[in-house]
Amino acid sequence: MKLILLVIKLPALNGIKVKLFLSLALSLFFTVTSCERSIHDIHMESFVADTHNDIILRAMEGEDILSFHQETQSDLEKFKLGGVDLQVFSIWVSPSNVNNDEEYFQKANSMISKLNFLISRVPDDWGLVKSFQDISYNNRKNKMSCVIGVEGGHIIGNKIERIDQLHNRGMKYLGLTWNNSNNIASSAKDEVLNINSLSVIGLSNFGKKVVRRCNDLGVIIDVSHLGEQAFWDVIEQSKSPIIASHSSVFSLCPHYRNLKDDQIKAIAKKGGAVFINFYPGYIDSTFSKKADLVDSKYDIELEILAEKYDTLSNQYWFEKMKLLKHEKAKFAPNINDVIKHISYVVDLVGVDFVGIGSDYDGVEIMPTGLENVAKLPFLTKKLIENGYTIRDVRKILGGNFKRIFKEVCK
Repeated sequence: MKLILLVIKLPALNGIKVKLFLSLALSLFFTVTSCERSIHDIHMESFVADTHNDIILRAMEGEDILSFHQETQSDLEKFKLGGVDLQVFSIWVSPSNVNNDEEYFQKANSMISKLNFLISRVPDDWGLVKSFQDISYNNRKNKMSCVIGVEGGHIIGNKIERIDQLHNRGMKYLGLTWNNSNNIASSAKDEVLNINSLSVIGLSNFGKKVVRRCNDLGVIIDVSHLGEQAFWDVIEQSKSPIIASHSSVFSLCPHYRNLKDDQIKAIAKKGGAVFINFYPGYIDSTFSKKADLVDSKYDIELEILAEKYDTLSNQYWFEKMKLLKHEKAKFAPNINDVIKHISYVVDLVGVDFVGIGSDYDGVEIMPTGLENVAKLPFLTKKLIENGYTIRDVRKILGGNFKRIFKEVCK
């Protein structure tokens, strides 16, 4: 228990001590009894795949994510402690601070180059994935498989050939929209909040070509962030299984980013899966209003940050997150709320159609018990406590994504 209390005080320690205490605390927790030790073994021996992580944004700002980083939710050491075997790294370019389609595409390619550079620095720990065989190879060599997922079709503009170019560099899924609508489709945010300003609702004709090209190349279509009409158009157009890389359940938390029951059923019927997003605003319907109140309390501090950083920049967002996250953590939901979303999908369509798409380092705060990637073994513990078999747990942790990858990606 003393070690666990020390972990709570991590900010007062240097990086090496933090890593040692975190590792010791996890070991202590899972070695209290032979039963709990076996649960930790189950997790570490399972294939664990997370389908959405935004840590490359920090790497692009010059931060070192290949050593223990106090402020991040993930880094090389945390991935190891969390037993992650495959991580999809999100390639996301903000639509707010780029002037044209060419710049979007250039910035996306710069992020891919950054990931390749990071892999080159730790070749014994990370390996890029371009085929299913790469996953198998990396697994045998105890390397984490690094998969490229592009978030937001605005990156390709109106040039279909850019899908081929990104695919050649390793893109394995394409999120057709982010919060902004684009040449491909209307976004969930716009279909709910800005529908009267949309020129096209659903998939455009160009968007239908994008779906067909992804099917032909073996690129998974990702419907997270996609508008409801656009979603149903994708269901009609796609010949291959689709995924929601980082979405949760609308029936439990009615946010436009979440999926309704009929959408979840349609994804399952097509052979895809829903990968549950851990962000509190998508798993707890009370969180967002409380978070807004915290933001309003820090008006002066946020104005000072706005004078120092461009409010559309990643630097501003990182500093804002650092300022507010400790207070927001006081009312964050906990790991059991994530389990509820997983179980809802399982009860609705079965255990073969759900997984984890954490959104680590893409949001300011995570649920208690899943504060960072190193805490993923606790998810296995909770699943087993909730009656899931080892076989089912392994499907949820990564088996379902591996199945879809093998079927779709060439």
